[in-house]
Amino acid sequence: MRWIRCVAVLLIWSHADDIGAQDLPLTSAGNLRFFVDLSAFRGPEGYTRQEVALLLDAGQLALREQKGESVGKISLVAVVLDTLDNRVVHRTWVQQVAVPELDVGIGAPFKDAVYFDLKPGAYRLVVQIKDIHAEKSGRCTVPLQIPDYERRAGLVFSDLQLASHVARSGEAHRFVKQGWKVVPNITRNYVIGEPLQIYFEVYNLSSSGESFIMGYRLIDAEGMVVRTYPAKRFLKPGESCVRAEVLDTEGLGEGTYDLQVEAFDGSSRQYFQTRRPIFLVSKDLPEGLTQVQKNLIGYYADIRYVADEKTRRTYEALESWPARLAFLKVFWKQLDDVPDTLTNERLLQHLMRVHYVETHFGAGVRGSDTDRGRVYIQYGPPDDIDYRTSAAGQKPSEVWFYETARRYEFVFRDRRGTGFYELVHSTYPGELSNPYWWREF
Repeated sequence: MRWIRCVAVLLIWSHADDIGAQDLPLTSAGNLRFFVDLSAFRGPEGYTRQEVALLLDAGQLALREQKGESVGKISLVAVVLDTLDNRVVHRTWVQQVAVPELDVGIGAPFKDAVYFDLKPGAYRLVVQIKDIHAEKSGRCTVPLQIPDYERRAGLVFSDLQLASHVARSGEAHRFVKQGWKVVPNITRNYVIGEPLQIYFEVYNLSSSGESFIMGYRLIDAEGMVVRTYPAKRFLKPGESCVRAEVLDTEGLGEGTYDLQVEAFDGSSRQYFQTRRPIFLVSKDLPEGLTQVQKNLIGYYADIRYVADEKTRRTYEALESWPARLAFLKVFWKQLDDVPDTLTNERLLQHLMRVHYVETHFGAGVRGSDTDRGRVYIQYGPPDDIDYRTSAAGQKPSEVWFYETARRYEFVFRDRRGTGFYELVHSTYPGELSNPYWWREF
């Protein structure tokens, strides 16, 4: 595990950016990295309650000894702005965080949450966390579209809140709502074989009839239903109810899934469904890993842009994590340009590149799945970038330049104006070549 600890220290200090939000967890920009996940529920009359859940690896903080513990201190700011940039809500608070060990490579996950009661509509959320004892801070900005649960006719759900722990509770706590303590799983990563826990609220049940039916499915990245859980019938407690469920993940494969939740009210013939993405990781990974360490293992194992086709096929045919790990150790050792040193410089370079693209180029997908991410991992950071902003009737583009034996360029275009850049032309051998790409726009 030593390589994980060493590289974690380096990656924590590298820059991050918002990964974009098509209902995915967000990550901060700046030199203090944290994660954000959002969930909306029905609030007081005329309002919707927007919950903002935060995850910070406290191993990044400047720690001080206090009563035998290593303690960090952070200030948190959450601001909600309307479409005219008027401040609607402004919250500031300070948290003291105890870190069990003084080794930032191991990490110490710290969770927090704050909520706002907002009128339905469009807003912008800005969250900032600062290390009080060091010149480190992170910032995350995300658009908010607050739903109007009161005006929606018929059966409807709140957001599905993915959780690491759900249990009944009568205490007053920032994670307690409607008599349930819901500790959010902010990155939505679940280990295969461990329970998938969720909390949500059901609104607008009809007054007729005594019961309704709930169903749950997991849908893979190809849109195929890979697991259907047995449907359950519940008595109606009134026009709304709270549901907390624990679902089995045994036997599923690694990857991204949509959790689909369905309800059918037979008396009114109303049906409603909603989805939220989750991520399943192998149970063969070592226990007790922090999110930073899990990310590092993912970067280490992502060799699709580094290995040739034959090597990739051999690697992908291996079914267990121990077999893949043994393969990866040999693979990266063969790529080590300076084998006499303790550090594998090529591996370290790869880890840094993958980390960069995952935190800079995501727009509803993983950064490594984008064209810019693939080029960055394969060829490294460009020597120069020409940013071309949108003009009338045109979309923005970026031209990356690489200075090697000759000058090569890669042109990326935001075709739809959504921030998702696609490769439309390159002068590099073997890459997409379309010298007249600009005529298409």
